[in-house]
Amino acid sequence: MDLAFLNLTFLFGALGAAVPLVLHLVRRQRAGIHVFSMVRFLISSQRAIVRQQRFRRLLLLLLRMAACALLAVLFARPFLRDQDETVFAGTQPEAVAILVDTSYSMGFGNRIALAKRRAAEILNELQTGDQAALLTFAVQARVIRELGSSHSELHALLDAEVNATFQATDYVEALRAADDQLSGSDFDRRTVYLVSDYKQSGWNPRSGGWKLSPGVQLRMIDVGDAQDDNSAVTGVEIPTVAGVESSAAASVESSAAPAGEGRTPAGEGRVLSADGRTLDVAVRIRNFGQTPFREEVTLRVNGIETGKRRVDIPPHSGRVEIFRQTFGSATNTGEVMLGEDGLPVDNRFYFTVNAPTPVRVLCLEERTRPNRPSEAAYYLSQALSLRRDPPVVVDVRSPDALTEVDPSEYDVVISANLSVLPRAAKDRLTGYVRSGGSLIIALNPAVSSGIFNSSFGELLPGRIASPSSPDGPRDRYRLLTDVNYQHPVFQPFSGPRHGDFGTVRFYRTARFEPDSSASVPARFDDGAAAVAEKPLGNGRTFLVLSTFDLAWTDFPIREVFVPFLYESIDYLALRGTMHERGAGLYRLAGEAVRLPDDVQHVVLPSGEQVPVGTSRSGRKLFTQTRQPGLYRVQSEGGQQTFAVNLDTRESDFTRMDAEAFAAALINPVAVSPESRETESLARFVRDAEVERRQGLWWILGFTLIALMLGETLLANRTHR
Repeated sequence: MDLAFLNLTFLFGALGAAVPLVLHLVRRQRAGIHVFSMVRFLISSQRAIVRQQRFRRLLLLLLRMAACALLAVLFARPFLRDQDETVFAGTQPEAVAILVDTSYSMGFGNRIALAKRRAAEILNELQTGDQAALLTFAVQARVIRELGSSHSELHALLDAEVNATFQATDYVEALRAADDQLSGSDFDRRTVYLVSDYKQSGWNPRSGGWKLSPGVQLRMIDVGDAQDDNSAVTGVEIPTVAGVESSAAASVESSAAPAGEGRTPAGEGRVLSADGRTLDVAVRIRNFGQTPFREEVTLRVNGIETGKRRVDIPPHSGRVEIFRQTFGSATNTGEVMLGEDGLPVDNRFYFTVNAPTPVRVLCLEERTRPNRPSEAAYYLSQALSLRRDPPVVVDVRSPDALTEVDPSEYDVVISANLSVLPRAAKDRLTGYVRSGGSLIIALNPAVSSGIFNSSFGELLPGRIASPSSPDGPRDRYRLLTDVNYQHPVFQPFSGPRHGDFGTVRFYRTARFEPDSSASVPARFDDGAAAVAEKPLGNGRTFLVLSTFDLAWTDFPIREVFVPFLYESIDYLALRGTMHERGAGLYRLAGEAVRLPDDVQHVVLPSGEQVPVGTSRSGRKLFTQTRQPGLYRVQSEGGQQTFAVNLDTRESDFTRMDAEAFAAALINPVAVSPESRETESLARFVRDAEVERRQGLWWILGFTLIALMLGETLLANRTHR
């Protein structure tokens, strides 16, 4: 037990005990010495009386000082606090979230086995009363067991559920999920254990300012090794030949690729005319290791080997091998195989060469004149109609037309310049995006942030604050200076002479506060967001914080505007849409594919048949694209095939800066002000209840009364 006080402020009143002492010292009188005759018989008696009076005065002073101090202590409301909390302070319970990396790079060597062993060691160190959650992660996090106090089943779950997948890595999304688990605990000690091989490709230092919650600690457990020898097929292209319509093949290139070897947008197959059946197949290979790579690369078309050659690639270099190939039909499948190395899963690449199907785009506009299209819709329709590979069909409608039009018939919906989204249109668009659709949102020149935020609601990746003043001079503008060229939309612009966003001028901007689930791939020179996106259900929303006309910017008349639109349409349409007439597509492992309505099942690359579920909008949506390969779909229109490949950025074993990573994600605030205030209030209520059940202040009150009575009696018997 220890003594505590309910109101510590009153203890400062104990300083009042010095008042009687000061008065005693100030009013003290020194006796003068006077010599009288015949008084020597009185001297001894006088000295005894003086000593007695001095003792009484000292006792009286102490009683008065004690009364003043005791009065202050009485108002501070003392009580005895149980010391159990301090006794066990060294063994306070802890809440832990164990994050185990299951991206496909963990299949290299014995990394996944080592990760399981290190996670098991953490579990063995848990004490009774500790809380634990088990999660795995790649592109997204998966909760194996939510936060709880039972530890008995965690070892079995660790052995059964933790295995390498075919997906890439996203550390921030994984830490968000772990942070959410720990937010359900009221323990002071909260820790995230991150078990991974820590590759740079899984974290973009410029991705945003999200941090762990205050008080959450990060423990980084590295299961990587010094071996980094790995090569991969990073893409396949069928280049366009003059006068010949060739197939658009899906391809992806590592972020470590040299300039000019960036990602080529995944697209549909073009029509194979009689003159265009013999085409060049360009195979991109990358050596990510420290030693030369010497192996054979093989091309198979429709299951038949059609070409093979030996390649010799220096360390940290890439190579393009060209195969001349004659295709026999309008529907073809292809596979590129590379010789074995320490990570064979990325030595295969799949593609299709099919007939094209137009990309359908619905453009929603707000007109100022009934018979005249808006400038934003005009610029969009003119720019998109220029492309022929694959063609883009643009329908321009008002938002009220969504009651008559089914948005699921479109690959992408664009809000060109809407300042208000009607409630019925919002509900239709929200269901469309959640079921796998994609939405691009641009601003209206006369946007009102409050109305805009409330009418679009969860379709926005955040909240828009007040726009800048419209009266600013045109010679003062913002530029795009912070662009994430690893993002699929901007990656084709990363090389020299591939377009410069720094030439675009933005005369007005709107401040933006992103949601926790949003990402910001482009920013203005003042650090404000220029482009933001977020996943919503199985779809995605893409916000451009400017206008698609010339009211706020000169973007629509710049040379990068049209390529930017094409890349945005390709990126969004191909994430959640499979065109219904034999189109060939490429997906990253784990992405959703929308299928024809009459499809009942999909045949996986392993040969297993998987039934296809129906989304809330009534469309068939297939989400089990967990493994790379060729997926077969049988419908009334015939057999279709789409390809799924790995995100080969994961094949690059370049290590991240662990110190910078930890510094960027650990919150320097140990306890949030809200938590501190809540804890302080809870402690006061708890102490008040403990004090109420005790009677120390009654005892002190009676003691004070006794002191005052004693002081009165003693003062009456003491000479002044």
